[in-house]
Amino acid sequence: MDADTKDKEILFLKDKVYQLQMQVSILQKRIQKRQKKPRYTLRERLFILWHIETFGIARRKVTEHLGVSRSTLYRWLHQANDVRRTRIPANKTPVEIAVLVWEITKSNVNWGRVRIANQLALLNIFISASTVRNILNSPKPRRPGECPIASAKMQEKTEARSIPACYPNHVWSIDTTEVLYWGIWPTHVCIAIDHFSRKIVSVIPLEGRNAGWINSALESAIEVHGSPKHIISDQASVFTGGVFAELLDSWNIRPRFGAVGKHGSIAVTERVIKTLKYEWLKHISFIKNFDHLVKLCEEFEDWYNRWRPHMSLNGLRPDDVYYNKKPERPQRSAKTVPTNIEQHLFRETRVTGYRLKDAA
Repeated sequence: MDADTKDKEILFLKDKVYQLQMQVSILQKRIQKRQKKPRYTLRERLFILWHIETFGIARRKVTEHLGVSRSTLYRWLHQANDVRRTRIPANKTPVEIAVLVWEITKSNVNWGRVRIANQLALLNIFISASTVRNILNSPKPRRPGECPIASAKMQEKTEARSIPACYPNHVWSIDTTEVLYWGIWPTHVCIAIDHFSRKIVSVIPLEGRNAGWINSALESAIEVHGSPKHIISDQASVFTGGVFAELLDSWNIRPRFGAVGKHGSIAVTERVIKTLKYEWLKHISFIKNFDHLVKLCEEFEDWYNRWRPHMSLNGLRPDDVYYNKKPERPQRSAKTVPTNIEQHLFRETRVTGYRLKDAA
């Protein structure tokens, strides 16, 4: 026997050994499947079909060689040729929505997946929070000249209510916070919020932290929105003094006080202050002067009340609840990006708001 014949015989035997090894592995899987009674996975089905085609196993001998019935084999072949099974799944998230999720995340880097899902619901797009998480954990949909950008996600805790509010202007709370001009000189901002709708009724810089300026800020809010039945504050001297009490008496408002020196005693207002500082003023390099701070506070009130979805309101905006203009929740089949989305860029803070034009 010459060398060429020996080489051919060796190659033939190697191929035969490989075929038998594959056949044994398929039969072993068959035995395991029979014990547990699960179905073949798609990968295992394709491997068996490849084995049959590669080694030319006749279909009438499939059961003998591989332990797969002929009816099962024909069903697999029919499914492989079925064009309907190659269609895109109905619940597959469109690329346009994935791009929009990334745009919202990029514009609001400290938003969590639940708030992003709530923002999309306001745009009449149904996306669950887990789907938002999966989109952000996947590479960003590519565009020419773009690279994926990682997003920072923070989970916001729901603030607690110490006094239940049953309707707009039932319960307000008020507090002051300190911010810095040019990062050096301190000034104060007065914030008042409606507990029922979480609407900011007043966010005004103060020329001084005394009862006169606070009374002026609160009275301006009452003239615009009406007077509340109760108002909650901490026990600072400006809120426990006679000047502030006289204003409340004139409007027939009952004062309520939080615990002395206890963090969270006026949790709703404290949460708004955190939003003002860490989601809004954090984007400003420095506050130039009083007029600059006034402008920033006015834009913050607009963004917070009319653009930003609120966690404790199940994704609604404060104005939606305050004026009882709640938008309908999107259907589970709402998987297309509406054409009437309005975007507004707040240039100072580089924050982008999204809403439907009909809801503007």
